[in-house]
Amino acid sequence: MAGRTERRRQPSSGWQMFFLAVLTTALALLANARVALGKKEEGVVNFCKCTCGQNTTVIELTRFALEHLPHASEPIDVDTLVPGNMCMNCTRSLCGIAEPGLCDGAAVDDEIVPLCFQRDSLQDEVIVTGFLLLVVALLVWAAVRNHARPVVERLWNQYGYARVPPPRSAGEQQQ
Repeated sequence: MAGRTERRRQPSSGWQMFFLAVLTTALALLANARVALGKKEEGVVNFCKCTCGQNTTVIELTRFALEHLPHASEPIDVDTLVPGNMCMNCTRSLCGIAEPGLCDGAAVDDEIVPLCFQRDSLQDEVIVTGFLLLVVALLVWAAVRNHARPVVERLWNQYGYARVPPPRSAGEQQQ
């Protein structure tokens, strides 16, 4: 096939958007990984949510907060707590000591249900940062898309890539 030049199609805008989304997500994960490596676990605050029937209370699991509980029936000896994992201290007995009136007004068979959770965890930061970076990247792409199109066309043409014309319909081919 002498005289025929091979043409390549320009990627569709869907692929460009997919590539942009993947690139943005990868950058967000990389940025959060760098933050996580330099971040100490001391910045994460654990909480103990104690539920009994319809009554709920939240207790901050730090040494200072546990030493200064306002409604505690007895002082909590913070030296006996598990130091490495503060969630191990979120127990029924802690809930009962910290809030003695928690089960007041609840049914007799209701029992205290402790639940430990973290605020400002790494997983939350990764999800929020990735989402924000993706939204910003999409907004930037929407703003510069029409201005970037001539530049992209010029680069495609400069390196020998030209647009393939759309296929003709059956009626146009017979004429």
